[in-house]
Amino acid sequence: MEGFLFWFLGILMFLGGVMMVSQRSAVISAVWLVFTFICAAGIFALLNAPFLAVMQILVYAGAIMVLFLFVIMMLQGPVLDGDRKLLKKSYWPGIAIAPVAVVVMIVRWVSAEGLRPLGDAPAAGFGSAHHVATLLLGRYLLAFELISIVLLVAIIGALVIGKGERKLPWK
Repeated sequence: MEGFLFWFLGILMFLGGVMMVSQRSAVISAVWLVFTFICAAGIFALLNAPFLAVMQILVYAGAIMVLFLFVIMMLQGPVLDGDRKLLKKSYWPGIAIAPVAVVVMIVRWVSAEGLRPLGDAPAAGFGSAHHVATLLLGRYLLAFELISIVLLVAIIGALVIGKGERKLPWK
């Protein structure tokens, strides 16, 4: 059953990613990204990593997506006539071929070999808060700090770009 759920959530993640990049509206793309994040949290839960699953939902599907939606709403430009159109009906079969092929391959694999475990069970404590903290503040401390510096520079860059040249009424 775990293998089936893993593949099912994997297919849903793939389809969510395809829908995210195929949308013309940035807000609808963000909603599909939230769906993809929730599917990733489901995979973490299947791996017996409840801490990672909850953090995936709280941090990514919650906080980061709220930030993305605020930025999208603030920077949303004029809506062009072509932005409201859906894809042509003739494109949908082409888009649906890949997911259908994946489903057919998984059904054949399950019917031929049956449902069996995906592999060895994860190590004890995998995905717990202690395990994640030990990795982030131990083995990967330098990478963790470099990422925080990159994010700080990105925030400062966004502020500088967002400030721009504004005409203020008192100048």
